[in-house]
Formats: sequence, C-alpha cells, structure tokens
Amino acid sequence: MSVLAALGLGADGVRAMLIDPPDDVLAEAGRLEPRPTVASSLQVAEPALQIAWWPQREELTAESVSKLAWMLSVVEGSEGWLVSDGDEESPTREGLRAAVEGSSLAVMGEAELDGGGLGLRLTHNEA
Repeated sequence: MSVLAALGLGADGVRAMLIDPPDDVLAEAGRLEPRPTVASSLQVAEPALQIAWWPQREELTAESVSKLAWMLSVVEGSEGWLVSDGDEESPTREGLRAAVEGSSLAVMGEAELDGGGLGLRLTHNEA
C-alpha cells in the first residue's frame, strides 16, 4: 500500500501539506488530485487541514513540535502525522512518541508503513 494512502492523506480531495517527504512519497503525491503542497522543511511549511512531516532525529525538538502544534491549532479540524520511514536517520516509534509527550499534541492513532516505517496521527489538544 502506498504511504499517503496508508496515512489517509489526499483521498478525500483535501490538499495536504507534506514536509520533507522522501522521493517515493513525492512520486506518489504527483498522482493525487489535488496535488499536495510540499515544503522542504518545517520552517517554510504553512498551516493546513492535513500535515505530514518526515523529521530526522535531530529535527525532532520541543521547538519544532511546538511549531507543528501551532500549525495544527490555527486550522479547525486539522490533523497531522509525524512519519518515520524506517531508515537509520529517522526517529524510532519511541522517539516519535517521546517528542509528542508534554506538548499540546495528542496521538490519535498509528499506521504501520511498508519498509518498517510508522506514522503517528496527531491532533492539537485544546485542553
């Protein structure tokens, strides 16, 4: 199954924001309608109804997670994904979950991806 389909992104006609996706996901995104918006980093990404971010381990800081939380908070009904593609520079499941702990994000579910990848579905916790 394709990564974006496994995450449920783009299937309902919503334009997703993809942040630093791997090449295979970019190829998949090119076949979606509407095509997702792609940002090279979290620093240049914009709020959207659906956001998926493929951080490297060193990028997964309290500051970056706070920015992702803000991006999800300004669009009502938005959801986000923290995605690990399973390579050696990607965060582990534990690393993804630890980054979310103590933030204003809540984990709403997980998706196992091909190649050992994982996605955590997030929402902004209003409380």
